[in-house]
Amino acid sequence: MPRRGLNRRKVLKAALQVVDEEGLEELTMRRLAQVLGIEAPSLYKHIANKADILDGIAGLVYEEIDFGDASGSFSERVHSYANGCRRALLRHPNAVPIMATRPVTGRNTIALAQTVIEQMHSLGFCTEVGRRIVNVSYGFIVGHALAEVGSGRTSLAQMPEVRRSFECVVSEDVARTLALDPVDHDAEFELGIDLIIAGIERKADKLRAERLLSTGQLGPASAARFQPGQP
Repeated sequence: MPRRGLNRRKVLKAALQVVDEEGLEELTMRRLAQVLGIEAPSLYKHIANKADILDGIAGLVYEEIDFGDASGSFSERVHSYANGCRRALLRHPNAVPIMATRPVTGRNTIALAQTVIEQMHSLGFCTEVGRRIVNVSYGFIVGHALAEVGSGRTSLAQMPEVRRSFECVVSEDVARTLALDPVDHDAEFELGIDLIIAGIERKADKLRAERLLSTGQLGPASAARFQPGQP
C-alpha cells in the first residue's frame, strides 16, 4: 500500500535503505517507488532527479557524523572529526562511492564545511587554503573508507604466489609486508590522520613565523627553523 504522509526525507531514507541492503547499482526510480509503494512518477513531487537523490543520501550520512568532544586540543578535535566521519561512512559501505563523488551541497554539508574552515582560520590560514586543507583531509578519509570496503585484497591462499612475484624485485621482508593480509585499517587510518595533523601544524607554524618575520618580531635565524627539512 502507498505510504501516507510521504515527504522528501522519507524518500531519501528509503533510497539509503535500498543502497544499504541491495547495493548502489540497484537504486533506480522504479525500485525506490516499489519500496515506497507508489508509482515512479510520484517520486518527482519530492525529488528532482537521480542526482538529487544521491545528494540527499550524502546529506543523510553526513547527519550521522558524531564529532565527539570539541573542547580538546586541535589534534584531538581532528581525530574526533576524522573518526566520526569514518564511522558514519563504514555504517553505509555501499554508499561510500556516493560520498566520494558527490559535490558539497545541502545545508548540513555546507555548515559542516564552514565549521571546519573556521578551525583553519583559527590557525592563521586564509579561507582558500583552509578549503584546500579540508578537501585534502576529507579526500583521505573517504579514500581510506573506499579501500576499506573494497574487495581487492589478496586472499590468504594467494599470498605465497604474490610474495614470490614481489621477491623478484624487492627483498623478502618487503615482499612479506606488501602481501600482508589482513591490513590493519585502524592503525593505517590513525597514522594517516597523524601525518595530516603534523603537516597542518607545520604549515601553520611556518605561516606564523613568516608573519612575525615580516613585522620584525622574529629574526631570520629563528624563522629558518620553520623551513622544509628543518627539525
